[in-house]
Amino acid sequence: MAQVRIVSNLADVDVALQDLHITEMNQAGLVRFQLDEQAPLQEEAKINVKTHPRRHGFILVNPELLKCKSSAKTALETSFNTMLDASLERIDQELQGVEASIVALEVLVLYDDNQMAHNGPSLERNRGVEHAIYPHPHFPRFPNFEHGTHQQRVSYQPTYGTQQERDEAAARDRRAQRALWHAKLRILKARQSILKERRSEMMSKMRVEFKRIMEEQSDLGAGYADDEFPPLA
Repeated sequence: MAQVRIVSNLADVDVALQDLHITEMNQAGLVRFQLDEQAPLQEEAKINVKTHPRRHGFILVNPELLKCKSSAKTALETSFNTMLDASLERIDQELQGVEASIVALEVLVLYDDNQMAHNGPSLERNRGVEHAIYPHPHFPRFPNFEHGTHQQRVSYQPTYGTQQERDEAAARDRRAQRALWHAKLRILKARQSILKERRSEMMSKMRVEFKRIMEEQSDLGAGYADDEFPPLA
């Protein structure tokens, strides 16, 4: 009877042949090989390349396991690649929108005064209702607001009375607009950086984890399994 050697990879096959001093194909009947149920999927793929349906050669006694391992590897690779591509595409789409907004804002922040549209109400506007600060403690926490006759009601501040006041108000509006553009630009650039880091981290970490799954001993492919599972989200 031929010896049966359990192997997890091609190196195990070579070791067995050396141990048994088998150097010729006519000695193939001296040993048979059995694929380890926990053979890594990556090693199974290498063994699968060297294994063919024939009678004369080093017999693999459990080809069904080899088939299951191969099926599991294909299913996992397909699902992983589909998931990774979809995840990267979502990040890329978000990045495109962010980068388009950055380009637009980088143009706006270079506008001179004459290129900036006026925002807000007319410069002939009043300056809002009069307000009074009530610091606490020592002052009422909940003041009574004036209501009643015209003289008692809270009045509006007067409109800008001179051209200088109107020009100064317009300049403040422009400064406020530029400051807002710059603030949005900073936020978007931070978001851009985060998305790029996330994309890079996703690719590196997930590929490392997938490589480990392929290389480690496990029950993946140890038997028939439903390969038609939903793609990884």
